[in-house]
Amino acid sequence: MRVSDDGFFMIDALLSVFIVSCICILCFSIYSIMEKYDEGYINYQTNSNYHYEDIFNSLGECEACVIDESD
Repeated sequence: MRVSDDGFFMIDALLSVFIVSCICILCFSIYSIMEKYDEGYINYQTNSNYHYEDIFNSLGECEACVIDESD
C-alpha cells in the first residue's frame, strides 16, 4: 500500500459519516414535524369540541316531532 492511499480512506470515511449524519438529521426532523402536527391536531379537536358543546348548550329545549303515518 502506498502512502497516498491513506487519504482516500479518510475521504471515504468522512463521506460515510456525512451521509449518516444527514440521514439522522432528516429522521429527527421528520419525527419533530410529525409530533408537532399530532399536537396541533389534538388541540384543534379539543377546541372544536368545546365550540360544538357551546352551540349545543345554547340551543333551547327540543319539541317532540309529530310523525304523520297516514299513507
